[in-house]
Amino acid sequence: MSCKLKTFKTKSRLLFALFLFAPLLINSQTANHQVEKVLDEFMTTENPREGIDNLLSLQEVVAQTKDSLQGHYYLNLGIAYGQINHADSSFFYLKKAEKLAKQTQSDFLLAMIYNTRGLVFMGKADYEASLEAYQKVMKLAEGKNDPQLNDVLSKTYGNLGGVYYQLGQIDKALETTKKCLALSETIKDTTDIALNHLRLAMVYNDLDQLDEGINHLNKARTFFKNLNNPTMLVYAESNLGKIFLKKQKLDSAFVHYQEAHNYSKTLGEQEEYITTLLAMANVRLEQSKYAEAEKFTQSALYIAKKNGFSHSEQKAYDLLYKIALKNGKPAEALNYRNAFIKLADSLSNVEIKARVADLEAQYETAKKEKEIQKLTFESELNDAKLAKAKNELIIIIVSSLIIILVLLLYFITKHKKVKAERVAQTLQMEALQKRFMELHSSPSELSVDLNMEELNHKLQTPLTDREFETLKLCIAGKTNSNIAAQMHVTVSTVKFHLRNAYSKLGVNNRKEAFQFMLESV
Repeated sequence: MSCKLKTFKTKSRLLFALFLFAPLLINSQTANHQVEKVLDEFMTTENPREGIDNLLSLQEVVAQTKDSLQGHYYLNLGIAYGQINHADSSFFYLKKAEKLAKQTQSDFLLAMIYNTRGLVFMGKADYEASLEAYQKVMKLAEGKNDPQLNDVLSKTYGNLGGVYYQLGQIDKALETTKKCLALSETIKDTTDIALNHLRLAMVYNDLDQLDEGINHLNKARTFFKNLNNPTMLVYAESNLGKIFLKKQKLDSAFVHYQEAHNYSKTLGEQEEYITTLLAMANVRLEQSKYAEAEKFTQSALYIAKKNGFSHSEQKAYDLLYKIALKNGKPAEALNYRNAFIKLADSLSNVEIKARVADLEAQYETAKKEKEIQKLTFESELNDAKLAKAKNELIIIIVSSLIIILVLLLYFITKHKKVKAERVAQTLQMEALQKRFMELHSSPSELSVDLNMEELNHKLQTPLTDREFETLKLCIAGKTNSNIAAQMHVTVSTVKFHLRNAYSKLGVNNRKEAFQFMLESV
């Protein structure tokens, strides 16, 4: 019956614990699912501001998720703020992500954080800080046969090559980009392979190794065709056109610009459509084919005006001015020149106003971000205080229970010990008393009768008659009350005589007095 009762109690406790923690587990799973869903959506969101709004909507929920998921959440917030050039906010969330990455010992997450931090520093043109961040990625990822780390490392090499390029360290840019290409080929990332060929082409062009540049652009073009990426094909074909123009191979240059223009048509009337038309016009101008040059330029001017591409419009006026001069039309050339100057002045004013507006917007944004960060810090501080208070309360309760339990065990043990000592003392006293009485009641042992003179002879301070009589009755087993009645005195007087007798014998209690008397007789 007892065993069944214990089993029932154990099961009841397990069920109670299950019911207690079940809501927490369900809430945690729901929170994980919500955050994972938003992170997946963020990967396909083109507008970073929209991504930020979606991520911030889960700020209250994310604390309920596992640490690794929280790390990716803050990483993506850091990426999004970096994309809109809010570096301080980006660094704030990247720091939170870094703390979680170190707690969960996730090298992949940590590498992603350092790579993102490097990109944000690049956006601020702080190339030295960017370089330091990328070197941390390399320290983490190089020499590790980990697909995820290799993927981050490949991107980091590409970004690092860009930093060296901006710093004018072309040799290092070339070396790093080659390493990036080799790694992207190892992990078979087709997009990265194509981009690395483009990067190498840029570096070789700066080194004036034009044939190497053409070679890598042709390879990049092949990959982008297979990837069906018209945007990058426009870029590759345009760069091939520039190289052939630089080599004065004008027919080849025109063919590649024309190819770039054809690809730009699939993108709609974007600025690439206009810039490729202007590039074709420029080649025709070099070839002295002024009619075609003017035709392409006029088309570019019309679309630029229509879509508000002012800088392309300005380039079109400049090209038309040059064509008019070549055609021997100075009046027409002057009109185009005046239109160019007027637009340039207008753009200058617009740019100044835009810069002022941008500065104002940045100031307002900075104020808002500062306020948001302040509120965030206050919220985190309050949460930390509440958590601390809660933990302290738990510690106090647990400590109190432990102290109570220890004290209870101590008093129970002490009580048992005292009780056992009393029982042992009683038994010992009874045994001593029995032995003492046997010795003094035996006719053959009359010599052991208590004699006050003999006893006093052994003591430094002799007993009085009253003290001796009281001690004798005590050793005989009489109680203090019995002794008082027999001697016709009070109990207090008995106690007084016994204290004096014990003191003179050098003992503390009746038991020790028995022992002393046994040894004496």
